[in-house]
This record gives sequence, structure tokens and C-alpha cells, in this order.
Amino acid sequence: MAETRQTPGRPWRVRLGNPLSWSLADRCLTASIIVTVASAIFVASLYLGDGWPFVAFDLEHAPLVPVVSLVHLTPWLVLLGLSLRARRRTRGRPGEPARGAGLAVATVLLFAETLALFTLVTGPFASPGWIGFLGGAVVGYLMFDRRLARAGVVLYVSLVTVGALLEKARPWRWIDDVLPGHDYPRWSTSAIVGHAIASTALLALVLTLIAFVIDRWRDREARYQHLARTDHLTALTNRRTFLELAGRELARARRYDEAIAIVIVDLDHFKRVNDQHGHLVGDRVLARAAEIFAATVRDVDVVARYGGEEFGILLPATDAAGAHEVAERCRRRLATTAIELDTGGAPVHITASLGVASARGASAQLEDLLRRADQALYRAKAAGRDCTAVDGDQPGAGADDAAAAAPATT
Repeated sequence: MAETRQTPGRPWRVRLGNPLSWSLADRCLTASIIVTVASAIFVASLYLGDGWPFVAFDLEHAPLVPVVSLVHLTPWLVLLGLSLRARRRTRGRPGEPARGAGLAVATVLLFAETLALFTLVTGPFASPGWIGFLGGAVVGYLMFDRRLARAGVVLYVSLVTVGALLEKARPWRWIDDVLPGHDYPRWSTSAIVGHAIASTALLALVLTLIAFVIDRWRDREARYQHLARTDHLTALTNRRTFLELAGRELARARRYDEAIAIVIVDLDHFKRVNDQHGHLVGDRVLARAAEIFAATVRDVDVVARYGGEEFGILLPATDAAGAHEVAERCRRRLATTAIELDTGGAPVHITASLGVASARGASAQLEDLLRRADQALYRAKAAGRDCTAVDGDQPGAGADDAAAAAPATT
């Protein structure tokens, strides 16, 4: 589901990626496919396999079962279509896994209702339904937020208990309407309540263990993901993730004919800081500069440690003039900030040179944008450092862009 760039010879399970990093739309789509296939197997077994193995009835005397199954499948087909639509709309956007909360709620609630119906048909206290529920609970804990998964568990237990009580109620015996002659155990009210309490207690014990193991696994996966995507010194996005996000945003800019810009930042004379104060102070300067840049840009922008004393800033939906303004804010704020040292020595002042490049629509190509931003950075350094230069070799650059292309020296 998660789109990763893999070589054609890699196994399919590798190309699918890590389910914990899938978008919510991908997870909802997976659940829809699972239930759709399972329902198809159930209906096919009624016609081809002399009935479902766990339900003793004659299809000739229970014609409503396939109809009910197909009708119940309708909302899942709708959910499948909505998941596909959401997947296309959110593809390639940063923060993708956080989208689709409404779909996730609908999927978990519908999943709980489907498993509850299957449990009631096979017997509310028989093993097939509860085994299916246990598998569904594990999938829920793996694929969705733990609070949402717990809500699905509560809904399932409630539906099964209420359904068992309704089955006992007269004159409405809905199981007999769907499965006439079905060998369904007739439980007393006290037996239903007692079995519900016992089953719930056992399930709580099992699910607590499952949830504990899955939570530890998810926490460990989250730590690994964070380490793989983050620069440990500055806590910014690392270069590999920056280039990945930039590629996605550029694809989106080409699709919607939007502007996009990249800023490359290089701290001026950073080697002097290391030589005069030591590498620990140099690390402190890098971390403080990262804090300044991250606090200056928008939430949708991406700031990354590009390498050494270089930083990269990705600015979606931003033209050359807007990127120049952002770069100047970063430059001025850094130049006017005294970086205090933990050693108690004199504060360190440092400046930066910045190169800006932007593109729009079909001209938004990552390698070209990075090359032009790098060339603009060299121009800023050649102009005396502590300034911003905007790449002037942009298709269709107007008078305003040409004015912004001149280095803005202090």
C-alpha cells in the first residue's frame, strides 16, 4: 500500500512497505478488501460447499442468507470506493498517515458490526465467531489507533450480547427468519449474561496481552522511524527524508500547477567556530540555528539538515518572491541572535548565506531545483556572505523576480 521506490526484483512484501507507516486510507482499503474477500468466500461456500462449515442448515430452506450477506456487503463496497478516492487525494503529501480519521472510524465500527453478525449466525458463544473476532481485534490494534480499536471491541461485545438477548425474546426470533430450522442453542437469560461476562473477562485477559505486545512493537517501530528520518543533533528532518518529501511535493506541484521553492542555507565561517571554541560549541550552534529556522517557517514547510553546516528548507506553494522573503527572515533572525553557550563563555554570533530557487508546474524537477539553489548559494557567498541570492535563471521570470535575484546584502 505504502508507495516505496523498489527495484522490480524485490519481493512483493518488501514493496508493500511497513503497515504501521501506511496512510489511514491504505489501512481502510486493506480492511475493506479483507472483508469483501471473506464475504465472497462465505457466499460461495453456501452454493459450492453445501453450506458454511460452522452453520448446519439447508440453503434451500434459508434463501435469505446469501441475500443478507450481499446486502451487508454493500457498505463495505462503498467504503472501499471512498478509501480508493481518499488514497488518490492524499497520495504523496507529507503527514499522509494522519489523514482519513473519519474513514478509520467508519471502518472499525463496520468491522465490529460485521464480526458481531457473523458471531450471532454461528452461535454467540461458539468458537468460530470469537476466533474471527480475536483475529479482527489483532488487526484493529495493528492498523488503527488503540483507542479506536478498544471502541470496536466494546461495540462488538455489546452487539453480540444484545443480539443473543434479542434472539431469546419472543415473538421476534430473527435467526429463525433467516435460518429456519437452524440448530441454534436456546439459552436462558441468566446463561446469556453469565457467558457474556465470562467470555468478556477471558477476552479482556487475552486482548490485554495482545495490546501490550502490539503497543511495545508500535512504540519500537515509532522510535526506529524517528531515528531513520531525523538528524540526531538538530532534531530536524535528515537529508534523505528531505529529498523524499521534496520529491513528493514537486510531484504535487506538477499535478496542480503550483509553485514550489527550495532554500539552501550555509552557515558562514562555521569552521572558525569549531577551531576557536571546539566541536561541542559547534554542535550547540548548529542546534540553535536549527531551532531558529524551524521557528521562522510555516507548519507546512520542511526544514532539514542538508549536510554539515548546511540546511535545506522546502517551501510548498511558494514562488520566488515568497521564498526570498522567508529566506531573509531566517537570515536576519539568525544574524541578530546571540547563541548562549553552556560553558558560560561569551555568546557566539554567526551569519548564513542562502540560495533560493523556485519552479512551477511542469518545470518543477528536483535535481534542477537543487542545482539552481546551490548555484544561488555560491553567488551569495561570492557577494560577501550574510545575504540571500535568488536564482535568476527561471523560466518566465518577471521584473519582480529579477529584482529579487540580486543578493540582498546587509
